[in-house]
Amino acid sequence: MKQDILNRLRQARKKMDAAILGKKLNLKSNDDYKRLHDTIETLIEDKVVFRDRNGYLYAREHPDVKVGTLDLKSQGYGFLMTEDEHADIYIHRSNTLNALDGDTCAALITERRRGDRYEGELITILERNYDTVIGEYFQGAIFIKNQPDDVVFYVPPKKRSGLTDHTLVKARVVKYGKNKRLECEILEVLGHMDDPGIEIIEVVKRHNLDIDFPEDVKKSLDDIPKVVKKDETEERTDLRDKFIFTIDGADTKDIDDAISIEKTDDGRFLLGVHIADVSHYVTEDSELDKEAYERGTSVYLADRVIPMLPRKLSNGICSLNPQVDRLAISCLMKIDEKGTVHEYDIFPSVIRSYAQMTYDICNDVLGGDEKALEEYKEFKQPLEMMHELSKILHGIRTKIGSINFETIEPKIVFDDSGNVTDLKIKDRGESEKIIEEFMLVANQVIATHFSHKKFPFIYRVHEKPDEERIERLYQFLKHLGVVDDVKEEVSPKTLQRLLDKVEGTTYEKVINTLMIRSMAKARYAPENLGHYGLAFRNYTHFTSPIRRYPDLLVHRMIRSYLFNKRTDMKIRNHYKERLPDYAKQASQTERTAMVCEREVMDMKKAEYMEDHVGETFTGVIASVLKFGMFVELPNTVEGLVHISTFPEAMEYDEKNLTLLGIASRKEYTVGDEVRVKCVKANKLKGRIDFELVREEDD
Repeated sequence: MKQDILNRLRQARKKMDAAILGKKLNLKSNDDYKRLHDTIETLIEDKVVFRDRNGYLYAREHPDVKVGTLDLKSQGYGFLMTEDEHADIYIHRSNTLNALDGDTCAALITERRRGDRYEGELITILERNYDTVIGEYFQGAIFIKNQPDDVVFYVPPKKRSGLTDHTLVKARVVKYGKNKRLECEILEVLGHMDDPGIEIIEVVKRHNLDIDFPEDVKKSLDDIPKVVKKDETEERTDLRDKFIFTIDGADTKDIDDAISIEKTDDGRFLLGVHIADVSHYVTEDSELDKEAYERGTSVYLADRVIPMLPRKLSNGICSLNPQVDRLAISCLMKIDEKGTVHEYDIFPSVIRSYAQMTYDICNDVLGGDEKALEEYKEFKQPLEMMHELSKILHGIRTKIGSINFETIEPKIVFDDSGNVTDLKIKDRGESEKIIEEFMLVANQVIATHFSHKKFPFIYRVHEKPDEERIERLYQFLKHLGVVDDVKEEVSPKTLQRLLDKVEGTTYEKVINTLMIRSMAKARYAPENLGHYGLAFRNYTHFTSPIRRYPDLLVHRMIRSYLFNKRTDMKIRNHYKERLPDYAKQASQTERTAMVCEREVMDMKKAEYMEDHVGETFTGVIASVLKFGMFVELPNTVEGLVHISTFPEAMEYDEKNLTLLGIASRKEYTVGDEVRVKCVKANKLKGRIDFELVREEDD
């Protein structure tokens, strides 16, 4: 009967409940129907059949049924994020049941549009995301960031004793009621909403990030030495007499990479990229390794870091600090004047960084600053050589079609009390470009080596963008007059030429952003699928093992395959088995870190703007939606101009990303420059509200 039920439901063209199914199966007796109901319940329990709130049944394997994670927006609608990233399903707010953000749900596709544009309705909730919640307690309810207004987390009167309004609390969901009403009990009071830094605590707790390390991990640190021991260096290539140094931000404490350069007798560059040998200390399946796997990455939140590894490693024995011995994995590359890598060697080494240089100092040296040249004169020649090589490597990337997205990074300035006092744009000088190019070429060399060997390996992949998304991008650019026609097929080189075309215009930042949104998301994978954005056939992450788990994993495989000469089927099968899980975990933790970092940055920007309410600014329209438009200021602050604040009724043109005044026919389009006034800023929500400034008021 199980198979008969599944076959019927997989092929069903109309909705079926148990009664209809019984008729289709020609059941007659009460015993047959009892058996049918029992079998249905078993199939539902096994999650191969779903039942909706009206009693209709759906097979999991039906072509119109999808399972995924709900990305619920604060406006009430959401998207079911399926495993097939090109098949996200739009769910109208009336079709979300009482599901919450992050719940695993099954949905029925009700409308298919071109490409990846599907609409659907939720059938059932398979797994709840919220066992616990973090939010602001006020008058019997807990207010959770980014949740729709109709979702209520309430605390029964009997469980409110001792609670104070406007405190940040952690609570357990004890009952999921109807109409998105959830009963909670308080587990912990985390602080008052006026406490300094409370907004960062809220983000950290909400995303289940662990600031501290478990006791068993701390205990394992007792076995980690504070200095490199002599016996650890004996089977390594000794590079301590080489002129090796690091270049990082002035406040960097976890230094993964060091570089060196020479010219060979035949005039070629001998580039050395020396990466901290974290895998020497963090061995597979150790307590340190298990914790690093769970964290996946270090998370950088404004004025603090949640490290992947304890500071004894990340800032200590693993960090390539100056004038101390450090264990490294070195990649030496012989590169000609055309940027071709002719030879390379990958080996375990011991190094002693000559100095901890900063981007600012190196930029001053390259820029000819007299004071910097006098103080750091021994760096002039190697930096000039590095600069020369980096330009050659960048030229190669330009030639093959690497897309160079110019992202503007803000730097938050704090006072001694931790309050935001300024928001500055980070300058990207020549030394930043040197490090970028050298890390890219090292990552390529490592990936190419193992790809050719056909050993199980982990790659950083970026797949070809969806054709319809690119077509929509070009349709919009045609509307702006940036392009004349919509290309049938585009390459990375085509997209880079487009970015070059808008460089220096008001459209530059917006088109950069729109193009990034049109792309697939880069991820980790055990299959070598290439990197579309960089136009690389082979690419991995090798250069940041202190702060990224996949880099640590790459080092571990280098050690197994190359240093220990383990290429037998046992070790290959070992990695082949584990790599899919490693890749999935690394991709997920990376996304979580990015979300947290973005949320905290938005909060700090809002905190900065709290002192600028009432002031007017010139900005560029960054995005246009049904409910208004987001305007971005030159310092990257972005605020919403809600449609209700416009001087007239507006019409939304989704295709051309435009709001059109119904009476005046005035257009507001992505990329347009506008004058706005900051009318509200809320640091706890990370939200800034703007209003348009009329010409007569400006």
